[in-house]
Amino acid sequence: MSLKTGITMVRRSLSLTALLLALFVAAPQASAGRYDLDLSRLWNNNTSGKDATLLSEGLIGDLGAALAPRFLGPAATYGALGFQIALDYAMTNFDSTTDQWTTVLDDTDPGMFHTGSLVIRKGLPFSTEVGGRITKLFESKLWGVGMELKFAPLEGFQKLPEIAFRGTVSTFLGSDDYAILTAGGDLNISKKIGIGGVFKLAPFLGYNFLYVHGSSNVISIGYQNGELQQQVFDPVHAFKHFAVMGFQLYATAVNLGFEASITKGIQTYAFRFGTEF
Repeated sequence: MSLKTGITMVRRSLSLTALLLALFVAAPQASAGRYDLDLSRLWNNNTSGKDATLLSEGLIGDLGAALAPRFLGPAATYGALGFQIALDYAMTNFDSTTDQWTTVLDDTDPGMFHTGSLVIRKGLPFSTEVGGRITKLFESKLWGVGMELKFAPLEGFQKLPEIAFRGTVSTFLGSDDYAILTAGGDLNISKKIGIGGVFKLAPFLGYNFLYVHGSSNVISIGYQNGELQQQVFDPVHAFKHFAVMGFQLYATAVNLGFEASITKGIQTYAFRFGTEF
């Protein structure tokens, strides 16, 4: 590659990066605050003592499933000099008719989380890759920051598929009432297929395990005998197992992707637009 060609590719990549940042910042929020959960509404005044059971695994697990990192594949890394920047958009359905959600939500519309993530990944030597992401749960104040590390022990063979393992950790803040931490690991298998000498298609399949830790801040639950009553819910631990399938389509420095992630009672559909160089 000539120096002029390299400079041109870098300029195009920087332009696409600027576009991704602008789209991420300007992403619309339909009715802000819907998922800023007010945990004081979960308090049952008829229950004596600490009511820890109401901050349930279902509530935190649903949020964790929506906030989980997307696009565990393809398995192949970007190489020691490779670099990717992408914008992910995901839709996650959940059962908003449960007692937990009807208590904290003001409407009874079908539950659908919408998230956007700005993702940066850098290839490293020895078939490894490191990445970071910023995630926004729309219609809420929740922001998340996460990191990931991927290792592909099998890649670069002409007739064999790529196989990779990835570990992730993310923390989500912004709510006045609670904080969420997620950690997970996954295994995926993929194979790049050339199309007409111009495009490359990389379908992938995988399994993802996710641990979700939810903790509450000090919650004001009202006044009793003229004194403000406060409560802290016990921490909640949720575990999720996902079956994942998807693909990425590569064309020069641009890549597009789709991923479906399925666990019990929840499905997520994610879309990607990115650039790599």
